[in-house]
Amino acid sequence: MRIGIAILMLSGLARAGTVRGTVTLPAETRAADTRDGHWRVENGMLPVGPRWPDPRSEVVVVLEGGPAADAKHKDKDKAADDKPPIINMELHGLRLDPRVLVVPVGATVSFKNADRVPHSLFLENAMSLMGPESQPAGQTRTVRVMASAEYAVRDQEYPHIEGTIVAVDTSHASQVDDKGTFKIEVPEGKYKMRVYWRGEWNTLMESLEVGPRITEVSLQIPAPKVHAVGKAEKGRGE
Repeated sequence: MRIGIAILMLSGLARAGTVRGTVTLPAETRAADTRDGHWRVENGMLPVGPRWPDPRSEVVVVLEGGPAADAKHKDKDKAADDKPPIINMELHGLRLDPRVLVVPVGATVSFKNADRVPHSLFLENAMSLMGPESQPAGQTRTVRVMASAEYAVRDQEYPHIEGTIVAVDTSHASQVDDKGTFKIEVPEGKYKMRVYWRGEWNTLMESLEVGPRITEVSLQIPAPKVHAVGKAEKGRGE
């Protein structure tokens, strides 16, 4: 399933610009994620799983700053009265789709169980917000995220199922598609560009000037930082 989500907010009379780009992952990542084949076993209960998504679809691109940042606090009270968006994350083939989901703070995430078996999803690092609860096949469960953070989605019944909700306190964010491309519509201005991928945030551009025409960017995600013990350093969005 190809996912491309762009969150857009135009501020005042600022003219709109477009940031369009491509993302390249570390070479060792692409090699490690290559799968030559897999077993196909039909058990009558679960549908045959879809093709494993490209790892680039787990990348989130965020633009911070610009004219919208100045108007954000002025519109805070008005925004609180607006109906929050509902963004979907679906269970099927014993996995979450998309595996990484970017949402604005205040959004409601809807989990639909499209499998033929029950699941018990929970937020591993926010159990008070969403604890384990049996969710029968065909049922939907929702949770509203009110703070900027990365929420780890887990399944009590199937520990291999993993997902991440990236809640961002900005009006300009996009997930990268499985071809490594993205597009974000923003007002003209100066921005900082950050990317989130596999638990780590990287600032790839400190100052990106967006004009009235399309601004093309090419992003290379650095290899994960490794501690002396050999474990990747886990990044934070705050």
